[in-house]
Amino acid sequence: MPRLIGPVVLIGLWTCTSSLIPSWPSPWRVGGLLAANLQDPVFQAALAGSARRMVVGYALVVVLGITLGLLLGRFRFLDQLMGSLAVATHAIPGAAWVPLAILWFGLTERAVIFTILLGAVGIVVVQTDTGIRDVPPILVRAARTMGAKGLKYFWFVVVPAAIPKMVDGLRLAWAFGWRALMAGELLTSVSGLGQLLNQVAKAGAVDQLLAIMLLIALIGIAVDGLIFKRLEHAVRVRWGLN
Repeated sequence: MPRLIGPVVLIGLWTCTSSLIPSWPSPWRVGGLLAANLQDPVFQAALAGSARRMVVGYALVVVLGITLGLLLGRFRFLDQLMGSLAVATHAIPGAAWVPLAILWFGLTERAVIFTILLGAVGIVVVQTDTGIRDVPPILVRAARTMGAKGLKYFWFVVVPAAIPKMVDGLRLAWAFGWRALMAGELLTSVSGLGQLLNQVAKAGAVDQLLAIMLLIALIGIAVDGLIFKRLEHAVRVRWGLN
């Protein structure tokens, strides 16, 4: 029940605003437009295109981010050499990578996927590296006492202990990647939700603009709630952190 308070308050404020400002569409009109849009083949194709790019981009983020994070955590000289680069990559907003992506790949789908990758991979690298560095000392001492060392110690003691931090990084990477996807599609000629957002903004269709923004927000909330929050909770329970 407490989870409903925020949405109810937001809808109430939105309704009051639309009643005071005639040009501002009501939440009911925007919701109706969104439902109608979901039946439109063009809109469906744009949604499918965005989903496909996000899946590809996020898969690259997971593979590259965890691999680099494990390498930085395993080899201290690599961490000293490249650790600051990972932090710098994480500090740059996803939208800031779009011009570079366009220069390298043109106004293509590869530019959008590149934007997702660079916009989200840094947090996975940093969180994975941090998880490896923050293994509880008592766990380290217990493993050493039992004779664990070398790669065996790293893979069967350190990496499992770092999984909660890695999951945190993957959850944040989804949010960063989703925003980077929208930014990439806004500024390229690739068909997707971001491109639709650009088109309706140029046309001055406020109701359609809000309908697409609402869908983007709902997708982000749904993926986070249905996948990442559950995964994070399961990991924290399994590792005794809850």
